[in-house]
Amino acid sequence: MKRRAIALLMAAVTGTGLLAGCGSQPAATQEETSGQTQEAQSAQEAEQGTENEESGSEAETSAGDNGEKVTIQYYSWSEGDYLQEMVNAFNASSSNVTVEMTQVSSDEYDDKLMTMLAGSNDIDVFNMRSGSLLSNLATSGNLADITQMISDSGMDLSIYGTGYAETAIDNKFYGLPYRASAYGLFYNKKMFDAKGIDYPDNLTWEEYADLAAELTEGEGNDRIYGGYIPDWNNCPYITIQRGSNLADDDLSALQEWWEMENRLYNVDNSHMSFTDMKSTGTDGINFFCTGKCYMYPGGEWSISDVLTMLKNDPAISENFELGIATVPQPEGVTDPVTIGGVSTFIGINASSKKQEAAFEFISYMAGKEAAKYIAAAGAIPAYIDDEITGVFEEAIGVSGAANILGPSKISETLFIPEYTELSTIEIEERELYLIGEQSLEDALKNFEDRRLEVMNR
Repeated sequence: MKRRAIALLMAAVTGTGLLAGCGSQPAATQEETSGQTQEAQSAQEAEQGTENEESGSEAETSAGDNGEKVTIQYYSWSEGDYLQEMVNAFNASSSNVTVEMTQVSSDEYDDKLMTMLAGSNDIDVFNMRSGSLLSNLATSGNLADITQMISDSGMDLSIYGTGYAETAIDNKFYGLPYRASAYGLFYNKKMFDAKGIDYPDNLTWEEYADLAAELTEGEGNDRIYGGYIPDWNNCPYITIQRGSNLADDDLSALQEWWEMENRLYNVDNSHMSFTDMKSTGTDGINFFCTGKCYMYPGGEWSISDVLTMLKNDPAISENFELGIATVPQPEGVTDPVTIGGVSTFIGINASSKKQEAAFEFISYMAGKEAAKYIAAAGAIPAYIDDEITGVFEEAIGVSGAANILGPSKISETLFIPEYTELSTIEIEERELYLIGEQSLEDALKNFEDRRLEVMNR
């Protein structure tokens, strides 16, 4: 459960090229080979020299003698137009493989994927939107081990940062990242200009809270908040930034974040409270863009949400201009760190008979050419270099984009099967505390007790 131990894997990866031979099957010994009869060898040679007629055989992993491409079935949620553009570009560039993509609604995707994987299906490749899901599916045997394929391809894993090493299970990899996440502090430049106040820059969380309290004014429906953190944003910022996580024995960093949220929501009242957000069903991005708050800490997806709002209602720009700053930092942190890193993955169904073709596709999706489509859509690809950063900044048309791409990134998720359940427990206990149903001490104790039950199963 310790992040430091897990992170050592990337040093091995970058130092040796990729855990050479990890996950491969051992070669037959000389004694075993010499023990074969001539008849068995001849039969083997004859079998290899004939066309394998079995449907879905390994022969389908590359183009046949007649030049036909192997067709693989790819499943994803409805993620955006850029996903289809990436598939189209791959199909145009590959001489061996054709991809047929099926997209389902985001809300239904996880349930449908689990149902299909539990029965007979035609899935070759599918997307996963969290490291926890990847870990669960790898542990349950639904994902193919791609460690040897990565090694054989010569892929440089260091491009994905140290976070990718944490997805390994027993030094084996089961998916490649194609998108990443990065949290920042978004603010309305025009509201700061109207106040004659400097834009927020390199704030600590204490400074952020002080500024939010200073900016908050008005009552009732006329109240303007200093900041807004949506009730669905369950990221424990300070906890992660201090290098801790929900499985850490020491809960002091988790307590620090809970206390900060309580200050913002309930003490300073500089952010709409949990109770009010739940009862009103407030849309956070609409709230931010229409001038109801000055600042909005959140993930990079907030950028595309804001740009969509501005596109759909250009009049909003009269009183709104997006600014991007580095996410606030815990006290005492000298080098900026944000929450993020590899976040969305693509893997191969363990039961697929087209593993080689599938790997050709997923390695494209995790590479630079596909990254250009993601960045051009205003999303952050897992593959990032200076050229991709430039594409991203041009796409969003907002200065300061480097403020979220530049800081070191720590994954919000610990890649263990139990982590999804730990997150659910944390949300439940924290929300009861924030709405006043239980004390901080009781909330922490209940979380610790429930966590112990999960980890001891």
